Amino acid sequence: MVDALNSLNDAIYRLGFQSLADCAANGYVTPPELYQFADDAAKHLSYQVGIFTGLDTSMPVTAGVGVYSLPADHVFTLLAWVAPQAGVGGSIQLLRATPVGNLFALDNTWATTAGESKRYSLDAGSVGTITLYPVPITSGTLEQICQQFPGTVAAGASQLAAMPSVLQDYLTYAMLAGGRGKESDSALPEMAAHFGQRLNLYDQLIEHLWGPGQ
Repeated sequence: MVDALNSLNDAIYRLGFQSLADCAANGYVTPPELYQFADDAAKHLSYQVGIFTGLDTSMPVTAGVGVYSLPADHVFTLLAWVAPQAGVGGSIQLLRATPVGNLFALDNTWATTAGESKRYSLDAGSVGTITLYPVPITSGTLEQICQQFPGTVAAGASQLAAMPSVLQDYLTYAMLAGGRGKESDSALPEMAAHFGQRLNLYDQLIEHLWGPGQ
């Protein structure tokens, strides 16, 4: 687990402050801004690599309805299936990822075709929705293994449980890059670029170990 508070306590001294209180009272960059840089870095990782993944079972499926709003923390669906409604017979229906162009190639009336859902599309509907094909004829639950946004990194909510502690410096470098890149009398663009390059190296290492994002 990585804790952005540890990164903050490390970064403030390397940014020229004597203490957290000094940074808060007199800083050219403030603790909330440093947390924001860490949050931006974590959100970047949620796209870049497969480190923030989870099982979502929050989406009920209703017979006759083919389009559903995705959870707010959804980034990309890695695997999806429809589980039958509790107390109703039936088997789990695995869904195959299918772009909308292929749906048209398969069935020119795909949007209204009804049946046991066998496919899902992330680009057939509006942004932030998932479309099931055929339109389901039975109710159940859409369950997904997906890449997710981590929770917002902020004071009092600084822990990222999915990140192993060996990646603690990733958030530290994000804070240093953001702090030295912020326009101020203390800006050091060359150091901001240096810390940014370190983040790029971490990206490559993390992608090698956890796989690329989708």
